[in-house]
Amino acid sequence: MSRMESMKTKISVSVDADVLEAVDRRAAKEKTTRSAVVEQWLRGAARQAELQRLEEETAAYYDALTPEEKADDAEWAEFATQAAKELTIDEPQPRRRRGRRTRRS
Repeated sequence: MSRMESMKTKISVSVDADVLEAVDRRAAKEKTTRSAVVEQWLRGAARQAELQRLEEETAAYYDALTPEEKADDAEWAEFATQAAKELTIDEPQPRRRRGRRTRRS
C-alpha cells in the first residue's frame, strides 16, 4: 500500500497561534489542507532528525578511531583521491577520425 493509499490516523494537537498561522499561510499558498502541510513538515523534521543522528554516529565513529586507524584511513583517502583524479567518466570520449578507405587491388 502506497503512502497515498494508506489510512490516516486522526490526532489532536495544540500549537501556538503563530504556528497555526504559518500552517494556514502555507496551506493557502499551496492550495492544500492544514493536515497535508503539517504532515509534510513532520516528514521533513523526521528526515532532518535521522540525518542528524547519522552525522552524530559518524562523528562518534571517527572520534573513536585509534591513531593507527586514523593513519590507515588517511592513506585510503589519499589513494581514493588520486584514483578519482585519474577517472575520465565525465569527459567526452575523443572522436576517432575516419580516414578514407583505399581500395586494394
